[in-house]
Amino acid sequence: MNITDSRDILNLVIAFSVLWVALFLSWLLYYATQILKHANGIVEEVQEKMHELNESVGYIRDKLELVGAGVGFVMDGLKLVTGKLMSESMETEGRQGLKVAQKKAKKAVKHLLK
Repeated sequence: MNITDSRDILNLVIAFSVLWVALFLSWLLYYATQILKHANGIVEEVQEKMHELNESVGYIRDKLELVGAGVGFVMDGLKLVTGKLMSESMETEGRQGLKVAQKKAKKAVKHLLK
């Protein structure tokens, strides 16, 4: 290849410039794809963590619903127990009141018979 005039030098400079621009664009494209690849990995990790968080919240919600239902059963049981205790105490108080009333009635009958 003979370089005879300035036009040949210009063509050679243009060819090297095009080569450097092509290499730069290739390098830029490579790093852009690497950045997008890493961004995609980060997005996938975030989606995975959000899915795990959603499952954890669902698990906790289910457990709280079970506890709430259990508390309802316990409260119903306590109502029954306290109702039973109240009825028993009222029954014993009623018996005592009946005994007192019978004693007073006997006294009143004795007093009337005198």
